[in-house]
Amino acid sequence: MAGVIPKETADLIKKFCMECESTDAVSIADKLMEMECVRMRGPEHHYLVSAVLLTAYCNEYKIEKKEMLVKAYVRVNTIPVGVCALYGSCGTVMGAGAAVSILLSVNPFSKEDLQRVNLITAGVQSHLAKYGGPRCCKRAVWIAVSEAVRGMNRCMGCNLPVTLQVCKYTKRNSECQAAKCEFYIRRGYKKVTGL
Repeated sequence: MAGVIPKETADLIKKFCMECESTDAVSIADKLMEMECVRMRGPEHHYLVSAVLLTAYCNEYKIEKKEMLVKAYVRVNTIPVGVCALYGSCGTVMGAGAAVSILLSVNPFSKEDLQRVNLITAGVQSHLAKYGGPRCCKRAVWIAVSEAVRGMNRCMGCNLPVTLQVCKYTKRNSECQAAKCEFYIRRGYKKVTGL
C-alpha cells in the first residue's frame, strides 16, 4: 500500500523534532500544527502524534531519536485516510500506540508491555470517543498527545509535562464544535505534570 502522508510534510516534522529539545509533547505538537504544511485535516496528524511523543521522551531521557522517528513514520504511513470513521479508531490513537510500542520494543508476544500500550491507547480512544463527530484533527492531536503522556506517566513511570492548549483553529474549521470543545472554552494555559 502506498503511503498516505505527504513525504515533504513528514520530512519537515522529523526535521523539527530532531532539532527540538523540549520534553513537553503537547507544546511540540502545537508548534508543529502551526506549520503551513500541516493542513487542517490529514494523515500527517497521525505521524505528528508519534513524532512528538517520541521526541519528548527521548529528550527527557537523553536517547537518540532519529531511528525511532523513521520507524514511526513507516508504521503510521500505512494508516488509511478517514480511519476514524471507516474503522472506529482515530489515526492519532494508532500514532500514539506506535510511539509507545517503539519505546517499549513491543511485539505480538510481549506481555506486560503490550498491556501498557493497550492501556495507554484505550485512554486516548476513550477521551476521543466523548466527542463523536464531526472530526477535528487538531482536537484529536491535543487529546491523543495529552492522554498518551498521562498514560506514559502512569504506566511507564515517566514524569513528562502536559501543557493544556487553547484552540486557534476555530475560524479555519467549518465543522468546529465551538463551545462544545474543551480547547475552545479554555481561556489560558495551565501546566500540569505527573498526571
